Amino acid sequence: MAPGPDPRYTVQHAAAKALTSKPDARPDVDTDRAADLLYGLLSPELYLVFVRDRGWSPDAWEAWARATLIDHLCTDHA
Repeated sequence: MAPGPDPRYTVQHAAAKALTSKPDARPDVDTDRAADLLYGLLSPELYLVFVRDRGWSPDAWEAWARATLIDHLCTDHA
């Protein structure tokens, strides 16, 4: 877990805990790793890099973030 009480990480860790308990969660991804993925991929900083700096549309970023999280967190990629 990341050092210090970062409220955004705390929320992502709670979400990761719920996600990793689902039947289609990847067994090789524990709660801390899932929280790190959520925290990084859904960060406002990364969003701004793609949307503001690289010119992606918000919809394109959302589709990419969703696909990436599904690929890294779920066994069923449908």
